[in-house]
Amino acid sequence: MTPRELNPRPGEIYDLLYRLGLSANSSAFFHLAYTVRLAACQPQRLLAPAWLYPETARHYRTSPETVERNVRRLSVKVWKNGRERLSQMAGVTLETMPTPVRFLAILAESLRKGRAA
Repeated sequence: MTPRELNPRPGEIYDLLYRLGLSANSSAFFHLAYTVRLAACQPQRLLAPAWLYPETARHYRTSPETVERNVRRLSVKVWKNGRERLSQMAGVTLETMPTPVRFLAILAESLRKGRAA
């Protein structure tokens, strides 16, 4: 892996989220982007997602519950509006809405594998 794969640029993550139909009009977008970055840099964090939300919360000076709620809310929005694109990123047809952790894993892995484009 190259260092770039281990540390995706914020612009790459924002572009990924824009392609899923999300917009940067609330803090939720940035909470999700930062959490995806953490997951892409250290995929093992997805095994214990309770570590992801507090770290993002510290970065944005909010609560882990707020970060978790924002990730969940945006994953529902993507499922409703960008299901096909999300399935493409996952590399499989998603029959049911992914959990927030699975959603983060799909986004992080698509960045790492180059499927975000």
